[in-house]
Amino acid sequence: MVFSRLAQLAVRLIRKMWQAGFIAFWVVLSGVVAILGNDFHNRKIISSLALGIILWLLPNCYFVVKVMHHLGRVSAERLLHIFYRAELIKLLLSGFFFIMMARLLSINFPVLLSGYLAAHLLFWLFYIINNKQSFGI
Repeated sequence: MVFSRLAQLAVRLIRKMWQAGFIAFWVVLSGVVAILGNDFHNRKIISSLALGIILWLLPNCYFVVKVMHHLGRVSAERLLHIFYRAELIKLLLSGFFFIMMARLLSINFPVLLSGYLAAHLLFWLFYIINNKQSFGI
């Protein structure tokens, strides 16, 4: 029973990450259109934006699945080690994806980075807004 609730929590968290990524795509694309005008038809800009959001999404989904899989099954000390290891792997995956995309693909790096940062910031903004009762606000 507890594990099914944890699995539901992981699914809800991943769904929120997808929503934040989708909204970040349209927010940044709107900003790019406003700045560049009619040049937004360039496939390089749109693909760079989508890749930046995917670059944020994949390592974070790995982290959520890894930590939620062990939550409630192991001791607190062991869970802390799993948390740190999952966070390290998430950061290494993000760095590896950034390097590979910059080396192998023809991308617009500022747009890629803005998509990555926008998805990250929107996810935490949504998380804080939805949980403001737990913060006492």
